[in-house]
Order: sequence, then structure tokens, then C-alpha cells
Amino acid sequence: MRIYKGRLTAMALAAMLLVAGTQTLRAQDAGLKQLTLWVDQKTGQVFIRPGTGRVQLVLPAAALGSSESEKRVEQKTARQIELSQQELRAELLQSQQQLAAKNAEIEKQVKEIQPDWADYVHNWKKRFKITTLLYADWRLYTHSGFGPQEFTQINRPGPGNDIFNSFDITRTYLNFFFYPADGWEMRITPNIYRQLGSAGPATYGKNSAVASNLNGQLGFRLKYAYLTYKKAFDGIEPIKGGTIGLGQIMNPLVDWEERLYNFRYVNLTPWNYLSLSSTHVGMKVAGPLQIGGTKYADYDVGVFNNPSFASYDQTNTKQVMGRVSVYPLGGTGNFNGLGFTGFYDYGYGNTTPDFVGSAPLFNAPKAHITRVALFAHYRTDDLLLAGEWDYGHNAFTNGNLFSGAGPASTGTFADFALLSQTLLNNGRSVQQGFDFFGFYHIPNTPLTLFGTFMWFQPNTKVDLNPLDFQRWVAGLSYRYNEYLRFAFSSQNLLYYHGQFDFPVAYANTFAPTDVKGSVVRDAVPRDVHGFFLNLELNY
Repeated sequence: MRIYKGRLTAMALAAMLLVAGTQTLRAQDAGLKQLTLWVDQKTGQVFIRPGTGRVQLVLPAAALGSSESEKRVEQKTARQIELSQQELRAELLQSQQQLAAKNAEIEKQVKEIQPDWADYVHNWKKRFKITTLLYADWRLYTHSGFGPQEFTQINRPGPGNDIFNSFDITRTYLNFFFYPADGWEMRITPNIYRQLGSAGPATYGKNSAVASNLNGQLGFRLKYAYLTYKKAFDGIEPIKGGTIGLGQIMNPLVDWEERLYNFRYVNLTPWNYLSLSSTHVGMKVAGPLQIGGTKYADYDVGVFNNPSFASYDQTNTKQVMGRVSVYPLGGTGNFNGLGFTGFYDYGYGNTTPDFVGSAPLFNAPKAHITRVALFAHYRTDDLLLAGEWDYGHNAFTNGNLFSGAGPASTGTFADFALLSQTLLNNGRSVQQGFDFFGFYHIPNTPLTLFGTFMWFQPNTKVDLNPLDFQRWVAGLSYRYNEYLRFAFSSQNLLYYHGQFDFPVAYANTFAPTDVKGSVVRDAVPRDVHGFFLNLELNY
């Protein structure tokens, strides 16, 4: 535009000079003989100076002196200016039309070849989500003793340590969610947890060693790392919404039951308390079964490594788990309504194929493992009532029983440690239990009552098992806001048989023991009673 405007200005200036020149001629004296101009042969434009393509035009003085000549010159000059302006306007319009056409073509090409990453960048923040989950507590034991841990990696001292108390961080998750494409979800969850135990010096060279730095500090491990496709069955209406998951992922039972109960930050669910981790490495399919948009059932079935996510798999076999929940009246939400649930798990001990055991347990560590759970549950937004029957085969060892605190292999409780190993780790143990749990939200308040009761037999084949126990938890929760909850609870483990001495000869029928003497004295462990203040931050 600036170029065209400059040309138009120059032509106007030339015309003004030409007119000015004719006016000057009228003021000159009669001695002027002629006027010399130059004409462009192509355009017919008149100039006052010579130039390329211009020819000389000589006007006699007589012609200049007449008004008619002046008039013709002025008219010709005006016509030339008008023609030049028209040409410039035509050129300008043509250039604008060409530019508009070119821009339209470029825009069309950009739209046609626009790559997916353009939309990817525009929606970048929608493809990521970061959340956090924190469990913390203060606990005090009025009676301390042996038994399972109340929370993952949270232990207590054994008998003789009453009024032991501690501040703890029992779970710290940073959940990173990534949605790379429609229907796909990737989750990475680091977990901060308490390291326990100690290790001897590590050999360093031929003649030296380095001390272990395993000192109970908070450590890092990977809790979840999985990829899920959520539209795998969207083309089949009855199972629309089903998913396929692969990686280090939740197994079919524990996470589901934790969400049903909704008080995992206070206490573990039954099979999680007994032996089954919430996370395994493998793959699974899960989803609803619905008719006319109403859910009447949901399922979760998978194949996993035999050990939990925290252990290296040594086996040449795999573990199969499955859960089916049925809502005969139709379910609303994930859990609301009347439901019946069944769970089945079949796997093996985590040992190598060439494992050869030794006395007294021989090949028991590689024996098959079975877990079964049957539920009846009714839930609304303010109420949960649930009952559960549990059955297991080799699913509860003395390592599970004493995950919170256990007897040392020497000292006062050495014979008791050998007895528990004989009764539970022989490869032929059968477990059974009954559980009840639920909650009630007090209307128009931030308060909720909750509780869990367990009755469990670690080995039903033992006529009178000193390890049979009951566990009960009762408490009150206060919700500060949608992200923050507090709870106060009483948590108790009761070995409900009266104290007695266990015959060694009878113990030897399960597996040979190294107990010296004819009986294990005072075979029933001491009860455990504690009070807990719990905190949950879920943001």
C-alpha cells in the first residue's frame, strides 16, 4: 500500500509542476520562443524532464500564448492524472484480491495438514492431573503385644511396652495422571513409607565392609504404575464403560473394598489386614454390567505375579484373581444399593521352580495359596452395613501374624515362635473368618460413626488354636472440609482363648518342631489395645 501511495503522490506532484509551468509561461515576456517537454511513448504521460522512454515535445511560444493551448494542456494533464489514478486503483484492487486469495489458500492448507499436536498443545493442561494423599496418626497402646500391623510398615514393640505411643506418617502418595489420548489413562504413584529392620555390614573388597544405612527412615517405592484404556467395550452396550489395565495396578478386591468402606485411613480391610496386598503387577479387565443404563453388576478379573508389588517374582506360575458384585435391585453410583459380592484368588508361594525346602517345613513355602471372600452389603450416601465370610488355604503365615510385632527366635518367646511357625507354615493350613463393618453419618453434622469387627481362625485344622483372634475397631470421624478428615478410634486385637499350654506332640503332627520339652507354656499371646488419632488429606 505504501508503494502505491508513493507513486500516486509523485504523479500528482508532476502534474502540479506542469500546471505551474504553464502558469509561469503566461507571466513571461513575448521574447520566449518555445516550451520543451518530454512524452512517455507507452503511457502518453508528459514530463518536464528527459528520461528513459521519453521523447522530446517542443511547443512554439505562439501556441503557448493562446488560451486554447493552455486549456488543451490542462485538459490533457488532468486526463493523464485521472488515468494514472484509475490504473493505480485497479492495480491496488488486483493486488488485494490476489493477497486475499493467497491467504485463504494458506489457511486452507494449514487446516488440512494441521497435526494432532496442535490440539494437544491447546488442551495440554487437560491431559495432566496431580493429586496427593496423606495419612498420619498419633497412636498409644495401653496394652502392647504381638500381632499384625494396623497400617503398612507401622509396627509396635511387643509385650512389656505398655503406653508406647508414636506420631506416624502411614501413607504419602503423589498421584500423577496423564491422559495421552481419548480413553487412555496413565498413572504413576510414588509412595513414601517407613523402612524397617536392619542389615549387617555389606562386604566391600576382600578385607573390608561398609555399614548398612537402613535405619528406619522414610524411603521411596513405586506404588502404582499402570496404563488403562477406558473405551475398550464402548461398542457393546451391556458392558459399556469397561476398562483394560496393565502394569503395577490395584488387584480386584482390596481397593474396591477400601472405597466401599471409606475409612482406610483408620484401619485396614480384612484380607488386607491378614495378608493380601492392594497392588500387584499384571493385567486385568473390569467394568459394569448394565441393562437400559442401570447397573446390575460389576466385575474385575486379572492375572498377576504371585508376590505383591513390593517383591521380586521368583516363580514360573501366575496368580489369578476375580471379583463379581451383583446389585439385584439396580445400583446407583459405584456402591449404593443392595449388593452381593464374591472374590476368588488362586496363586503360589514366591519361590523359584528349583526350590527344595528343608526340615521342618520342607516345600511348604511353594505351596498353592487360595483366598475367598463372600459379601453382603447395603450402602447409601450416609450408611453402610456389610458382612463378609473369608476362607483361605495357606493364606496366613506367621510372617503375616507377626507383621506388626513378633517374638524373637531366642529368649522368653522362642518356643512360641516355633509353635506359630509349625501351625501356620506347614503348607496345609486352612483359614476361616467372619467380618462386619460399616458407618453411619449423623445427619446435618460433619460426624460419622464407623467400625470393623473380625473373627478369624488362622488354621481351622488345629483343635484348639491359641492363635485364634478377634479384632475390633470403633471410632468417630470429623470431616473438616472436602479434603480433610480426622478420626478418633479404639483398635484392639484379642486372642480369645483362655491361657493354656500347647502339647508339643500334637504340634509335631502338623510339622516337626525344635521345641524342647513336652509343652509350649502360655501359648496364647497377650491382647493388644490402642487408641488412635488419625488424619486424612486427600487433595
